[in-house]
Amino acid sequence: MRSSELAALAGVSVRTLRHYHQLGILDEPPRSLNGYREYDVHHLVRILRITRLASLGLPLQGLAEILDAPSDDSSALLDELDAEVGAQIARLEARRATIAELKRWNAAPDLPSELAPYAALLAASASTSEIARFDREQTILLSHLVGPSGTAAITALYARFADPSVAEVSRAFTERFAALPPDASEGEIAALVDHLVTSFGPLVRDLRLEIADLDLSTATALLTDHADDMLNPAQQHALELIEQGLTAMADDAG
Repeated sequence: MRSSELAALAGVSVRTLRHYHQLGILDEPPRSLNGYREYDVHHLVRILRITRLASLGLPLQGLAEILDAPSDDSSALLDELDAEVGAQIARLEARRATIAELKRWNAAPDLPSELAPYAALLAASASTSEIARFDREQTILLSHLVGPSGTAAITALYARFADPSVAEVSRAFTERFAALPPDASEGEIAALVDHLVTSFGPLVRDLRLEIADLDLSTATALLTDHADDMLNPAQQHALELIEQGLTAMADDAG
């Protein structure tokens, strides 16, 4: 039989047959005088075995050894397949739990699930879409750069800022910060900075002590680059002054 007939009988495409040939798991029969390859029933059986094994999750690249094995004892292979399927199920269940947590808070799917509740609150308090995007991207960057070991500390930090008494002050600051024009006066910027440092200074000082063991040098540099790219000059200057004010308060306390 020709390749098209074999493919139709096996329920695969002619292109798939060529792929099997390239991988070395299906022998190429000699060509007849008219130039066509002539397949027989043994090729059909081979393809049916290949498709069955592949449907169980076995990679095509490793099938030649299994297909040509002299023994029919498949206990070790089945144990390996069972373990792999179990691992896949565990990964899918974890993925589904993550999706459920994101849905619960109506959080963006590109956010870490641990931070979803707090990121959702940030998004709700943002006065403009630009600030919402800025907060979200900063959260994504920070959670990635601190790694799994720092995630718990960062989550605790966000949780503190989600406290209702703190969140209301934060929302008011965010509105003023978002409205800060590029040509804002030094007095306007200073008033905003003083407001934040006075309101959040003690809390930030305590939180810095809690995350003192984290190496944030790389994160700080990249977060600054990100802020410089997304914020206007007055907002950038305000952030610089805020950092200076918070650092000075922490030094005075120490």
